[in-house]
Formats: sequence, C-alpha cells, structure tokens
Amino acid sequence: MTFRVQLCGGADLRSAAGALGLVLANDGKPDLALIDLRDDASLACAAELPPTLPRVAVVGEAQLRLARALGVPGRAVSTSSEPAALGPLIAAAVPREARRSTRSVLITSPRGGVGRSLLVSNLARRLAVTRSVFVLDLTGTGAVAWWLGSEGGSWAELELLAHELTGEHLAVVAVEAGPGIRIAGGAPRAATPRLAVAAARAALEVAEMVLLDAPTIADPAAVAVSEVVDRILLLTYDDPVSVATLAATTAPEGAWLIASQSRAASLAGRDAFRSLPSDEAAVAAAAGRRGPVGGALGRGYDELAELLRIDAS
Repeated sequence: MTFRVQLCGGADLRSAAGALGLVLANDGKPDLALIDLRDDASLACAAELPPTLPRVAVVGEAQLRLARALGVPGRAVSTSSEPAALGPLIAAAVPREARRSTRSVLITSPRGGVGRSLLVSNLARRLAVTRSVFVLDLTGTGAVAWWLGSEGGSWAELELLAHELTGEHLAVVAVEAGPGIRIAGGAPRAATPRLAVAAARAALEVAEMVLLDAPTIADPAAVAVSEVVDRILLLTYDDPVSVATLAATTAPEGAWLIASQSRAASLAGRDAFRSLPSDEAAVAAAAGRRGPVGGALGRGYDELAELLRIDAS
C-alpha cells in the first residue's frame, strides 16, 4: 500500500510513516491524514484538513474514552504511535479504490554479492504462507532457485514471446519451488529488459505477489522493471565500496533502502528503511539444508515480510 499521507504530528509519527513506507504528500493530494491529537499544534493542523479525508489518529487514554463515547470507529484511533499498531489502521482507513496495493517487488542493489537472492528466497517462503508467490530470476544465475531448494528454468524459450507474454505462458515454464511458490528464469542467461518487463506484468495474472530477483540497479533490465513494479528494495552493505557505489546510484523514489549486515541508520546520506544483522551461523545452517534462514537474520526477514504483507493489503 503505497499511500500518500498528510502528517500532523512530530518525530514519532514521522518515524512511523517512514517505517511503513508512506510517502509524505507535498502536493496537497494525500490519501489520508496521520494525526497526533495529543499535541495542540497537530490538532490545529488537522482542523484545517478537508472533512472527507480519511484519518488515523494517535490519542491519549482520556481522548480514547471520548472517541468511544462519540462513536468514533476503533479502527481510526490508536494509543500507540508504533508502526505495528498504525499499519493495520492505515490499511483499513483508505477506501479500497484509492489503494495502490503492492503486488510486485523488485529486489536489487548498487553492487553485487550483497545477498539479494538469499533475501528473495526468504521473503518468498514467508509471504507464501498467506498468498501465492511468483519468483522471477532476472539475474541469469539460478541462485534464488538454489536457495529455494529447487531448480530454475531458462528464459530462452520465452524471449520470442516477450511482446505477447501471458501468465499462462509463464505458468507452463514455471517450476514449483515449494507450497505457494513458483519460479521462472535462471541460468545460463539473464532476462533482457523487454522480457523482464513482460514477465513482471504477466506473473501478476497468475499470482497474488511477484518477487523479482534482479541484477544491480544500473543494469538495463533492473532499470526497465523499476518503472513497472509497485515496490523496490535496494539492498546494500555498509563497507566503503558499497557506500561509495550507493552514493553514485540514482535510487528510484520511494525505494526501501535495506542495510545488510549492518546496524546503520543511514548510508550515503539516505535513511535506511530496515537493517539486517550479520548472522553467518544462521546462513550456514540454511545453506546446509537449502532452507529458510533462522536466528537474528531470520527475525529481520520476518519483520520485512510482515511489512510487505501490510504494504500489499
């Protein structure tokens, strides 16, 4: 759910909005307002908003009792400004026709070797618990299929169909990679930009969510697909080379910057949406059985998958 929000509140609400991937509306066309009614200045800000604009408000205990007495729906108010509390309320507040639900997610990075395929495979396993997932390997490596304990396919037989590719075509060549997970693409060749875009669109016909394991963000296929997906995850390390590469990268607007093996709050002057800890033991255990990652890194994947579920609601 890529919502545009009018913020009437302080640093805690701004932080929550960032954690939920909300976009601050600077053009006067928000989807909803996020308001802190505990603050007089925020109250004054909210009073100037159009009465038809959906609202989610953070209130104190006394204000909560008043809201209940006035019959204000419980889904519109919260006593907590934590993202986990506000996310479901925001998803419920915006009329369905105004929602821009996230169904396609591009996972890329400024440079290679940062764990993109590992991230994609673990998100796929977690998201497939509640919805059908189609994984597209645009890299030509087959790494994401390996992590899913499966065998990938090839793009060769689909290249000639790029201009008319359908979900049925993809379903024919796809491999079942686990309960609720199908995968297409792999070694020995990467998808061309034209085929990558066609596959990203076609996969939405046969799955509830599409995850694209992409090359680096400067690659022509990644650039092309970034124009048609709903959400972009930009994964990077915090070493000097990675930071310098990130600084030189033109990141798409609204991309979630994921700091891998890092606790950094920002990198190259950009706020990190989430940080994933280093957990070599958990990765080694997962590699040994070609299964999901557990441990501290697994918990980081859990949180990111849950945020994508909210984003897709």
